[in-house]
Amino acid sequence: MAHHETNEELSPQEKKYRELMHNGDDFIKIEIYRSALKQYREAAAMNIDKGEAAKKVAECEALLDKENRAIYIIVAIAAVVVALVWIF
Repeated sequence: MAHHETNEELSPQEKKYRELMHNGDDFIKIEIYRSALKQYREAAAMNIDKGEAAKKVAECEALLDKENRAIYIIVAIAAVVVALVWIF
């Protein structure tokens, strides 16, 4: 991160950035990726540590893509099962 001072030495904007990044990390831990992505994007828009925030946005987008692929597969399998049950 851009600053390594204690929280008291940070500007209000830097404190907000850290809060957003921390919130994003917390959402990632409990696998709420859309909320995490929102926090990381808001932090990235602050232009405090663009590289770190951009990295987190990319990681979160990759996790969302993986989650979406899994959902599509599950829905497709469910549709086939329903069709087979309905036919037989």
